[in-house]
Amino acid sequence: MAKRSADDDDTSPHSKRQRLTDNRPDNDRSSKADVDKITSAKHLRGLLAFKQEAGPDTKRSIHTFKHFLESIAYGQDGPLQSARKDVLLEYLNSQPVFPSGQDSTYAFDLVKTWSFAAQCNNEALFAAVAAVLALLLKTLSFHIESREYGRNVCHLLLQNDHIKLFERGLSAQKTKDHLISACLRLLTEIVLFDGGSSAKRLYRLKDITFKRLDTFLSLRQDVKPAAVSSSRRKPSIRNLALRYLFANLRLQDHAIKIEILGNGRILRSVFQDLKTDAPPIVREILDVAEDDILKDDKIPRRVKGRLFTDQVLASIATLYGYRHHDDPMQDAVLDTPPENISASAHALLLSICTKPEYGVLIGHEKRDPAAEGDGDDVPNIPDHEAAGLLHKHTSRPKTIKNHTLSSFLQTLRPYANDMQRSLTLATFRAAPELLADYFRKMKTFSFDPKLTATWVGFAAFLLATISLPIEERMVNPDGQGLLAPSIADIIESILPMPLSPKAVSRCLSQNSKLVKFFAIKTLSAAFHKFSQHLGRFRSSRRTAGNNHHDDVWVSAASSLTEEFSQRCPDMSHVITVFRSCTPQEDVLREASARLLSLYYQHLPQTALEQKFDASTALTAAFKMAMSTTQPEERPTLEPVVLEHLIVVAECSPDIRWWQKSQDEALSLFGNGLRLYTIWLSGTGYHSLEVLLQAALTEGLSLESRHGTQLLATILRSLAETQEWQPAEALFRFLDDCLARLSKKSVKYHQDLLGQAATVHDYVEQDYDCLGGQLLMVMLEQWPFVQNSAASTDLENICRWFSRYLVVLKRNGGDAKLLDHVRGSIRSTTTKKSCRKLLKGSSEVQPNGHLGVEPMRLDVQASPPPMTLQAGIPKKDHARADVRSLPSPPAPEDEDHPGLGRFKTLDVEEAVVEGAVGELMLCLCSKYAEIRKQALLELRMWMKKVEASQYSEREPLYLLAGEVAETVRISGADEALPYFAGVAAAEFCLVLSNPLHNLYAKVNRFLNRAPTWKVEKMPSYWVDQVLMHLPTNDDAHYKEIGWLLDLLIDGLRTNADMELYRRCHILERLLSLLASPSLQPSYREKILTLLFRCSYADGSTTLITRYSLLSWMQCIISSRVMTGPQAAALDHLIQHCIASCSERRVCDWSDGKIIAGMFYETGHYSANAVMSDDVPSTLRPAVELLSKHGFILVEYGQRTLPKYGYPIVVSTWEYAIPDENLQSASDLLAKHGFPYVSPNPLNLEVYGDFEGKSRYHRNVEEAPKSDIRLQLLPLSVTYPPGSWSRNKPCFELSALVAHAIFEYEYYSKDWDQPEESEEEYQEKVQLALKKVRDFGGWESTPKGHTLQA
Repeated sequence: MAKRSADDDDTSPHSKRQRLTDNRPDNDRSSKADVDKITSAKHLRGLLAFKQEAGPDTKRSIHTFKHFLESIAYGQDGPLQSARKDVLLEYLNSQPVFPSGQDSTYAFDLVKTWSFAAQCNNEALFAAVAAVLALLLKTLSFHIESREYGRNVCHLLLQNDHIKLFERGLSAQKTKDHLISACLRLLTEIVLFDGGSSAKRLYRLKDITFKRLDTFLSLRQDVKPAAVSSSRRKPSIRNLALRYLFANLRLQDHAIKIEILGNGRILRSVFQDLKTDAPPIVREILDVAEDDILKDDKIPRRVKGRLFTDQVLASIATLYGYRHHDDPMQDAVLDTPPENISASAHALLLSICTKPEYGVLIGHEKRDPAAEGDGDDVPNIPDHEAAGLLHKHTSRPKTIKNHTLSSFLQTLRPYANDMQRSLTLATFRAAPELLADYFRKMKTFSFDPKLTATWVGFAAFLLATISLPIEERMVNPDGQGLLAPSIADIIESILPMPLSPKAVSRCLSQNSKLVKFFAIKTLSAAFHKFSQHLGRFRSSRRTAGNNHHDDVWVSAASSLTEEFSQRCPDMSHVITVFRSCTPQEDVLREASARLLSLYYQHLPQTALEQKFDASTALTAAFKMAMSTTQPEERPTLEPVVLEHLIVVAECSPDIRWWQKSQDEALSLFGNGLRLYTIWLSGTGYHSLEVLLQAALTEGLSLESRHGTQLLATILRSLAETQEWQPAEALFRFLDDCLARLSKKSVKYHQDLLGQAATVHDYVEQDYDCLGGQLLMVMLEQWPFVQNSAASTDLENICRWFSRYLVVLKRNGGDAKLLDHVRGSIRSTTTKKSCRKLLKGSSEVQPNGHLGVEPMRLDVQASPPPMTLQAGIPKKDHARADVRSLPSPPAPEDEDHPGLGRFKTLDVEEAVVEGAVGELMLCLCSKYAEIRKQALLELRMWMKKVEASQYSEREPLYLLAGEVAETVRISGADEALPYFAGVAAAEFCLVLSNPLHNLYAKVNRFLNRAPTWKVEKMPSYWVDQVLMHLPTNDDAHYKEIGWLLDLLIDGLRTNADMELYRRCHILERLLSLLASPSLQPSYREKILTLLFRCSYADGSTTLITRYSLLSWMQCIISSRVMTGPQAAALDHLIQHCIASCSERRVCDWSDGKIIAGMFYETGHYSANAVMSDDVPSTLRPAVELLSKHGFILVEYGQRTLPKYGYPIVVSTWEYAIPDENLQSASDLLAKHGFPYVSPNPLNLEVYGDFEGKSRYHRNVEEAPKSDIRLQLLPLSVTYPPGSWSRNKPCFELSALVAHAIFEYEYYSKDWDQPEESEEEYQEKVQLALKKVRDFGGWESTPKGHTLQA
């Protein structure tokens, strides 16, 4: 018989007919049908009764019971489910209980069947019974009334006879997963039942119940897409082992939990190959790790740290790329998208790496160097050894404690994944020392420019790393400024190792704009962070407050600057990028300009070594900015670029302001002036204005104040109006005049003197007029302008010239000279329309068509027009005793002529005439810009000295170098103390004269060290002069005189007074003053120094610290000082008491030194008038009078509020000696407190009390305030029997009534009856007792007198 051929449409070569019948086992098919037959416990007992066989009937009974339990556990609530539950409980209750030792034994037929299956080696029955037992416990756990039955079953299963059954199943081969999974299910249900009531007993049998758990955790099941549903129904052994482990971690007590976590093999198996697990399993693992382990405070940190090793963290990090299935639809089937898994893993890793309580991160603990004996605290070792230790400490990397995180970070790829970059940066913030360690160990990637996604990601990661905020413990390890930071670690946080100079230079040389931009932005961020670190160093240096630790921070700042300079690429590459940028590449152009300005600001030496023509760049920027005059048409970033170039120009010493090429119409200054005029109504450009002021001051050799006034005058005259705007020819004319003036300023000054002599009968050589020299240039060039300028341009220039003269006249110019110049130019002008425009200023209205308004300059007020009669100053009406006092230190000259005066002199003349000394004093300026400019000028002068042939060039070069290095180390934010600046200026004069008495000592001082310890300089020189032999035998007192002059000139500010106090200068000088052999001139100098101390707010220090009053009493009693010196000493006492802190002195002396003291004539000698209640509008006036030595006494109404009297004080009264009243009033009027006439009514009522007084008011507050200052002579405060006593008697009675009788007028109820005579006499007796308690009464023939 032939074979039947296959069908044509059948693709299978051996297809068979499908089986239509159910292929399940007969017992499985019939077991569900038998469930309905179970209606009683008796039937169930018969079904599960133990039989000595393992045949099909037994298996069928087990399956029937399984479906019966499933119908109870998973079925719908209803009568049928309730009836079956009752049947089950009745069956369980019918099982016998036998006593066995201390516990009762629960006899259960299923357990017997399970044991019989193990004996018969029937694996199928063994697994089925174990699964049914697990289902039974799970079913019983749903019902509270069945809890006791379930506990009995758990107790039965954990007995010694039955625990071996678990060993039988758990020791099976890996291929017999049905046995292992059934036992794991049953163990899990035992742990979970009744909240873990049997969990502790189960763990006691850990040799069996936890046997091979690490092996089970590694047994995974391959899940194919087609078998997803079946895999969810039948979990793998790993999943069951995880559930068993997690149940124990949730329900065991903490001691057992810690012991489980100590098993490294089990926990490593949990996290091994985590990315191959299904999403629900991964989510559960992450939740248990965080909720049940990391957040459990009862688990020690060391246990958590040993659990989460770098390998475990790396395994969790693999979830960043988690993708369990190739088919995205399968993720929806598993209900857990991979994105959620990645986010959960990131959140867990973020917590582990940033929270010390999670055990992995080792937090920072502050160290106590005094307790630990740290090597940085080396006060007793030589300076050179201390410097070596400091260098060793700051140059070596910091020891890493977080080794786990260090190894883990190397496994991340922050340049390829945003979450990994976020994790890495967060770890760096939590443990800053890991940043340097990370880049030292990272060898997988370099910064070589390759425009790929990976390179861009790495560049973004480096930029984010550099932009991290500075952690305080990295800069200040102990928080007290006593430990130096690790420069090796800090430099890695500023410029990491991949950003080598070679790599960054290659990036800047690439053709790709994106590569250049990333490199420039990264370097800019590094410069900003470098600046922040230096600022933290300075604050830590101030926190330390110790000379030794001060050296630590100075050395650290110097080392950091050196390291940063070496890591930065050559600035020439940045210059090339900036020059190659087109106007359309505004973003890259702005970034490169910003980087150039940062080089000049933070690395000026490196920047000045490059040949960058700032003049050309600034001129191009000016032209580009002027290409569009409308604000909406201006380039968006061009103003920012211009700001950066202005910073470069301010730092560059060789800007060519007045030079221009043949094809250019205006010079650099002219372009800047035109740009500022065009944009004046827009953004304003304050920095450009400051730059133009510096150009005028430096280029025209003007004082700072005069340069500011001249620029303000020019800008005001160039302001546009509706009728007029400056033409291009006007800017060319003005630019040409200024350029000529910069080249021949002396010549035009002589022309100015000649014109002034023509107008006036006589002028001094120092005569000056605002803008006068520029007028001389215009007068000289006017004929040429008439011949070359067009008609309209000439009219434009004439109109501007008229405006310019008006502005000059309104701002203090010499009116006669200005009219003379106007007439001279008008007489030479041939065009009629121009002559009309050049008419006299009388024809110009104050606010007429010229649009010129009065100008208020932001500088010190200009002096009044100078008197042309030489040598006739106005008479000073100050009293004689005040005029004889030493004057306060002169304020800082706002013009700072020392910045440029030395340039016009050769080396020897600059030294001898003091020009170099003036330059060094600029380093003490309170303005940081002046100090920076002075430092640059000093370095330029050093080059000039080095190239000169001056015989003393070597010591002068050494002196200038030491001063420059001292200023550089201390930083530009801190001014050099005036003592150091004055000493440097004096050293210049000493070194210029080898025969000087101090020549040898100054040279020895310069050879001691390359920098100066300015905090020890005063004590050093006092010791060298007073305690050492002089260089020449007869020069001791000459050296003392030189020292006293140095100390006097070096004491100008409060900081200088504090420096003298710390160096114990005054103790030595006061002892010197008491020497009988000291010459009177030197005593006067010491008194002058003491006056200087009081002017520098040192009066309180002199009285409290040095007991100046007691010391002076000893001096007077010893007759060491007599005559004028004794009178000066008395003035010093008065001035110190007048300017001291009354509260501080009273507290120090327990009230024995009273602020108000009487002269022998009965007048007050002094009073501390600067109380806290003095209003802010009058406080400057009171301070002014006090500093000039005037003695003020609080008087009148202003004393009443101190005793609680309710009064509003509008007139603040101070009594002053009669002979000093006029000079004090003139002083106030001269300094902005004009004289105010008294009230006519008060003048009529109070007579001399008002008529002889002087009223003054703050001129700035006059329009809105009625508060006045009244100076009244002492003579009117106590005249017997006159109308002048009405006011003081009223105020005194108010004071007595309120402070002594304790009347409260403001709270008196006027409806109440007056007090009786008895009550009044009681108050009188109490008041007398209060007055007698004052103490200090002395009996006299006329009664009792209170002695002050």
